[in-house]
Amino acid sequence: MTLPLSAADAETPEIALIAKFATYYGDSSENRKHNIALAASAIDGVLLPPEEEFSFNDTVGARTEERGYKAAFVINDGAFVEGVGGGVCQVSGTLYNCALLADLAVTCVHPHSLPVSYVAPSFDAMVSSWSDLRFVNTLSAPVTLKMTADGQYLRAEIYGVKGEFSVRRRSETLGEIPFETERLTDTSLAPGEERVEAAGKNGLRSEGWLEYFRDGALVRTLRIRRDTYLPQKRIVFTNVVAGELFPHTPLRGI
Repeated sequence: MTLPLSAADAETPEIALIAKFATYYGDSSENRKHNIALAASAIDGVLLPPEEEFSFNDTVGARTEERGYKAAFVINDGAFVEGVGGGVCQVSGTLYNCALLADLAVTCVHPHSLPVSYVAPSFDAMVSSWSDLRFVNTLSAPVTLKMTADGQYLRAEIYGVKGEFSVRRRSETLGEIPFETERLTDTSLAPGEERVEAAGKNGLRSEGWLEYFRDGALVRTLRIRRDTYLPQKRIVFTNVVAGELFPHTPLRGI
């Protein structure tokens, strides 16, 4: 026989999946995959009580060789360079988007200097020794953070008591910033030959928006970010033939 629910049981809110977000990293290097899995494992299972603040850096800790992190590409001052812990920003970015969808209050987030491929502009979250991702559980009950990395997809899930709204994200590109071309000399090339070292990529200005829905109806739209991502130079090496640098420039007398 099934016993009737007590008043306390009837009022106990249901714990369920309230938000999820996934990003792809299957084409990453093995070192980058390793770093992503290591950082994700530090977050998996974290319980965040109401009104408590989560800190990515405090939870994951320093990304050093001594703590098991490996060298992979990172973004530093508008360029891709190799650094210990490369890939960890994909973990913070994936968790950031999941926190937004769960309607948690983000208290600290920083953009990269360049766009990233795994999330839309204005929805990245750069972390480093000086920059953190932080958010507060503003819901009525504790939330549990889950993160898994299977070598192809990085998944973030948040379990708790769903809030009043359903949230959608929207990224808007406001305009592009044209890249410049830098020409350098390489005397090992044949005269007049060119070698493209970097193809170049336009930068952009973007905004991040959240749309709040109640019972399927849009009730609020909020701009949460406005970001500028730098262009990447096109770099061309050439062995210019003497006298042919400006072949179409006429001589002028004085």
